[in-house]
This record gives sequence, structure tokens and C-alpha cells, in this order.
Amino acid sequence: MILCSKNVRRLLPSLVLCVYLLDVSVDGQWVVDDEGCRTPDGGAGDCIPIKQCEPIISFLSNSPKPLSQKTIKRLNSYTCSFEANTVNVCCPSSPIKTDDGENLQTNAGLPGPPDVSNHRNYNLLPKDCGYLPIDDKIINGQNAGLSEFPWMALLSYNTNRGPEFKCGGSVINDKWILTAAHCVTNLKQPLLGVRVGEHNIRTNVDCEIQQNGNEKCASPVQDLAVEKIVPHPDFSLSIISNDIALVKVSRMNLNVENVRPVCLPVDNARDAKFSSVIVTGWGVTESGRSSNLLQKVTLPVVATEECQSVYNTEAKVRISHRQICAGGKNNKDSCPGDSGGPMHVGSFLNDETRYVQQGIVSFGHRECGRQGFPGVYTRVAFYMDWILDTIAT
Repeated sequence: MILCSKNVRRLLPSLVLCVYLLDVSVDGQWVVDDEGCRTPDGGAGDCIPIKQCEPIISFLSNSPKPLSQKTIKRLNSYTCSFEANTVNVCCPSSPIKTDDGENLQTNAGLPGPPDVSNHRNYNLLPKDCGYLPIDDKIINGQNAGLSEFPWMALLSYNTNRGPEFKCGGSVINDKWILTAAHCVTNLKQPLLGVRVGEHNIRTNVDCEIQQNGNEKCASPVQDLAVEKIVPHPDFSLSIISNDIALVKVSRMNLNVENVRPVCLPVDNARDAKFSSVIVTGWGVTESGRSSNLLQKVTLPVVATEECQSVYNTEAKVRISHRQICAGGKNNKDSCPGDSGGPMHVGSFLNDETRYVQQGIVSFGHRECGRQGFPGVYTRVAFYMDWILDTIAT
């Protein structure tokens, strides 16, 4: 079965994110049909790799060691299939109860983001990153100011109508763009290149009137060739997990005000707590069409449990601790065309307040900003070791 635009927002006109549900059965212990699989307790579940099933990981983490034969037998009863060296389990949508009937929290005992401060490639991340805008920029409504978010990138695709921007991304150093894996995998329209330094797509030169009445213009955009595309090796479109990718481009000039890197969640920012975020992009606005001018929106963060309950009823998508949910207010969400773009949080980093990219726009409801349906973002902090490993190549 395929759940497409009826249940999951069309993130891009041509790159539609769908949810594929398995249709398998094993040993008669459980059933997988168009609705997923049935757990040993008779509840609904999804047949996924055991390492991606947070209720089982939490159950394992909180079970006394060594594991009793009763616990092992109980865990085995969730097995639904085997693929190569991977064990798949019928993962429930709610916490697994302990023998005394207590629900275990799905995030209990789960590992936090990696500490990469001693990573051998740590110095590949620029220290001159994520600076907040200076005061003389005019920032009205949801229009972003000129060079307010100079790490914004646009991914260009080869369509029947010629090159078109269909995904966003962010500059993390002079060679690499961070984006979503679904923006660069299984493409019907090839990725042509990446543009940085853009503000208004319709104008050749971007200018803005400052508070002192003077006009200030940005440096020209930089159109970059793609040298390498690296989606996360564990990216799964079927369950929408590990939706993160890196694109290596021809070297860009970072010595201009409109092209600068964003900070990534390292050191004290890796496990920062925040209640609101800023999302930026050139996506759909209230008028229902893509904006030529870079937009920004502040969104409230939504608890994982609340977010999971919403998507259980809509598309049966599992929300993990490696994701962030935000928005769900009417007309307040990231929208089509923003896929792969950054979610920012102001954080104290390197002795200054900087913008830190905590998330990547992944998916959400097809009706952008629909009340009660948060957008879902890949949590960057959990992938910092992979990012640092990759950008050295």
C-alpha cells in the first residue's frame, strides 16, 4: 500500500514523499497487511529494523541485566522478518509494558547526541558561523532581511521546463551543503547544481533599504557545480527516517556577507533545550504559491509523544528521538519547496549568540500549516559524527 498526498504533505511538486507499508507475513504469529503488522499483544505496528524501534530499545534499556529467558522470549515474539543481517520487528506505536504493567517511556534510556568535540575532523567546521544579523537591517513580517540567513542554499533540478529550484539546504563550510536525503535520492529530475547567496529569486541584484535610508546591495549569487551527493546510508523513505544528506559542491566564496556558514549543534549546543525555532525557505505562503523572497517563520516545538499521536491517526509514521516536531498552527509551518532547509535556534556558542541549525525540514501534512499537524524535522545533533566523517572525503 502507498500512502501519498492524501496522508503526507507534498513536499515538492515532483518529489512526493510517500509512506510505503509492508505486505508480508511470517510463521502466522503476526500479520502484516495494508495497515502494517500486529504485535504479540494484538496491537498495530510496523515491521522495521529493531534498531529503529524505540519502544523495544527502551524496553531493552530498562530491563534487568542479564536478560531473563522470559524477556528474551517476549522480545523474540516481536520478530517479523529477516533481511540479510538485519532483524525486523513488529514495532508498536506505544510503549511496551513491563511485567508489572508499567508503561516505559519511549525515550527512556535512549542515547543522546554524540559528543564530537574530539572528532578528528572537528576543525573542518568553521568557527565563523551563524552570526545573528546586525541592527541596520529592515526585517518586516515574515520576509527575511537581506543576508539575514546567508547560509541558505537552493537545489536546482533539470525539469521539462528547464532548471527549477525544488529543495533547500544550508552552507556548513566552503565545500558542503546540508540537506534532506529525500531531496537527492530516487530522483526523476536530476540535481543540476546549488545556488548560494540568493535572497529574491526574481532579481539579478538583491538590494534593500536600510533604516538609515541608504540602499545596500548584496554580492552576486554563486551557482555551484555538484561534485558528490551523499545521502545517509540508513535513509529510509518507507518509514521516513534518517532524512539527511550532504552535497559536495565546487568551492564557494565565504568572504562575502551573503554567503556564510551556519553553526551546527556541537559542544553545549548539541543537547540544548528549546521551545521555539526559526524555519526559513522560499516555499508556499498563505497565497498558495512559492515565494520569490526568502521567508522566515517562528514555530513552537511540539513534544514527540504529541506529534506521534497525530501521525498515528494520519499516516502511521513513526516519530523518533532523532526527529523534532514543530508548528501545526494555522498558516504557521514550513511548506513545499522548503524541504531540506534549515531549522534554526539561537544558542550561545563560541562565546557568542549564534544561529545553530538544529533541524532539517523533512515532512508534514499536505495542507501546510494545518491546525494540529506539526512539521517533522531531522534532528541534526544525532548525525554530527556522520557529518564530520563525510565532509573529510
